[in-house]
Amino acid sequence: PGMKNGDLAFLTLVRQTYPAWFLGFIGAAGAITAMVPSSVILIGASTLLAKNVYHGMINPQASEKTVTLIARSIVIVLTVISLYLAIYAPNMLVNLLLIGYNGVTQFFPAVVLALVWRGVTKAGVLTGIITGISVVAFLTFNKMDPFLGFNGGFVALTVNFVVTVIVSLMTTPPPKETVDTFFKAIAEESV
Repeated sequence: PGMKNGDLAFLTLVRQTYPAWFLGFIGAAGAITAMVPSSVILIGASTLLAKNVYHGMINPQASEKTVTLIARSIVIVLTVISLYLAIYAPNMLVNLLLIGYNGVTQFFPAVVLALVWRGVTKAGVLTGIITGISVVAFLTFNKMDPFLGFNGGFVALTVNFVVTVIVSLMTTPPPKETVDTFFKAIAEESV
């Protein structure tokens, strides 16, 4: 109560309750906690860009050493961009991560329905994913997230499920042989 920045509540409590060295320990633990996912994201993004964009499109004959050097350079560039955004537009990074996670979540209905319903179609899945991602983007960019008290990703996920089922019911189902082969393979794997 009475704090202007609620994000500092835990550190303020620790500072008032424990000795200064313990506050340093808590601060270091927080920094490490932030660095681990950040480093994973940076390394993943740089590797994807170096291998798929540089090696895949720009210079397919590039050696592994060159691709590694490009990936390391991209880490530096992405780090500088991330630091700039963290200082001058801190909410933007959080929003980008939320959009990314909410977007990836849109694959969930496709996986679940493919595993439990023989009638799901490619058109239904594709339409559901596109609709779900569109709903996430719309709610986020129009500052309507949360929507009626629900996270935008959850709202989009619900819309995705409904659209996938409706479009699947309206389109030609996959061939029975294909579906039987798929479910037989699943049954054998689960034993």
